[in-house]
Amino acid sequence: MKHDKRALVARLRAALEGDLAAAHARARDAADAATHEENRAESDKDMRSTESSYIARGHSRRVAELEGALAMLGAMSVRDLERAAPISVSALVTVADGGREATYFLVPAGGGVDLGGVTSLSTTSPLGAALLRAVEGDEITRGGRTLEIVAVG
Repeated sequence: MKHDKRALVARLRAALEGDLAAAHARARDAADAATHEENRAESDKDMRSTESSYIARGHSRRVAELEGALAMLGAMSVRDLERAAPISVSALVTVADGGREATYFLVPAGGGVDLGGVTSLSTTSPLGAALLRAVEGDEITRGGRTLEIVAVG
């Protein structure tokens, strides 16, 4: 399980920064659409501008979420864990589910990104929370499945 954690953080930051740029563009477009004259209500039952404002608000929330994730990643300390150490943020964890193995990089935010053989896993996700403080050799049960922690680094 040899992976450069700093390189993983850099890849994750790059992915989130790309998502943030796209989210900014969508938020701008949605805000423009919400205030566009063609979206003005023509009757009291016309909901176009209300619906457009909901969409704009959702995109703005996504921008804030991504900015928060990037700030948390910037504050995250990256360290190597001893084999017997409890799993914490910045751990690389390999779990086995039956015959399949998956490796996760535990991060405070920005989970679900494929980092090239490693997937980022937010500590606030159900699996991420279940892995915290477990140690190599432990088994955890998630959704009726038993996962064995086969490596921690």
